[in-house]
Amino acid sequence: MKLKRFEALTLQGALQSVKAELGPDAVIVSTRRIHKGGGLFGLLSQPVVEVTAAVDRTKKQRNLGEDILARVRQTEKTEEPDRPAAIPQPPEPVQQTKPPTHFEEQLRMATLLDPFTEQLTAVREELQRLRAEREDPESVVRPLKQELEGLRIIVGEALGDRMRKQVDALPGGLTSEYEGLVAQGIQPSLAHELLRAVAETLGTSRLDDREAVREILRERMEQSITVSGALAPTKGLQQVVMLVGPTGVGKTTTVAKLASWATQAEQPRNTVLITLDTYRVAAVEQLRVFAKILKLPLEVAMSPRDLTACINRHPQAELILIDTSGRSPRDRTGQEELKAIAQQHLKIDTHLVLAAPTTESVLHDVIQQYRTIPIHKLVFTKLDEVEHLGTLYNLLHCTGLPLSYMSMGQRVPEDLEVATNRRIVDLVSAYPQQHPAEHSAVVGVSS
Repeated sequence: MKLKRFEALTLQGALQSVKAELGPDAVIVSTRRIHKGGGLFGLLSQPVVEVTAAVDRTKKQRNLGEDILARVRQTEKTEEPDRPAAIPQPPEPVQQTKPPTHFEEQLRMATLLDPFTEQLTAVREELQRLRAEREDPESVVRPLKQELEGLRIIVGEALGDRMRKQVDALPGGLTSEYEGLVAQGIQPSLAHELLRAVAETLGTSRLDDREAVREILRERMEQSITVSGALAPTKGLQQVVMLVGPTGVGKTTTVAKLASWATQAEQPRNTVLITLDTYRVAAVEQLRVFAKILKLPLEVAMSPRDLTACINRHPQAELILIDTSGRSPRDRTGQEELKAIAQQHLKIDTHLVLAAPTTESVLHDVIQQYRTIPIHKLVFTKLDEVEHLGTLYNLLHCTGLPLSYMSMGQRVPEDLEVATNRRIVDLVSAYPQQHPAEHSAVVGVSS
């Protein structure tokens, strides 16, 4: 048995080559379409048909020997003298149509099956591609990411050029103030809006006075954000405050700081601590230590219904601070628990705790996810871990939510202060001003 591969641009061409070289007794073993050539990344490859054929040389030689032997015998018969001459027979009728040979039948079948073979080859290649994508999903996402990144860069450059032209068009040469605000992390559009308001307020004649420009700029920044002030008791009413937020933002530490301020005020408030954080390992024990140091009662609520019971057990408490478990804003279980608390119709002042080192886009996403509770105020922690705090201003300006407290360390209760407009602008402005009298009077809970 002899096997040989033949290649041609078409199936018929390949089969003709098989017949010419191996004869009509050849048997088609397989046919497939392949790509030859390639060039750079296979862009110049050309599809061809590959046919594998076989022929039995032993059988062919045996048939040839039998033919030779038959001819010798026929010759011997014609040379015998005693044999009477054969009676001439009438000639056989000539067949008008020659039956197709085995090879021609294969050629016909292969021609009929060629379209199906091509489709099967395409299906096989598609299955291989899908299998490769399933094993490496990043190969599918990577081109999309690259394209989106390219679009982001193009759009960013276009917007940057447009914003630069708008800034250059501002009167009085306010470019230095613009660059200072952007360097602190304030969004370029907000920086331009602030400087345009400054130019409209002062007029072109006073824009050369840099101190006046900076003073008006600070005023505009203070007016564009809101704060809530310290926790203030309402006579005859119980104040319930709940801190929520993602994992690791410092909710438990902030609860301890607020409780410490409440107990150390000039008129200490009767305070109770409640924790819903049974999800995190040792979270209850951490708050229990704080409660023991501050000599405050601690309740552990296992469900929203338990929370209502815990609050009802302390009707004499003036301030109830609730610590919750840190969950991802996309954690449906955690969100459902918070929604169940909101459905209890309790008068709860909810503060969303955010960590300053978090990127601005993630902070906006977190606020959007937690708004369903709803959120009344914001608390910013870990401000000491960030060099530029423009994100703080951007978030307060865009969301309109008031800021209640700011935390700049782990010390209890020293590293917690009440948010004020002036203090926020000091933190995010390129030209901070010190106000010692105000800072020394900062307290955590009003008495």
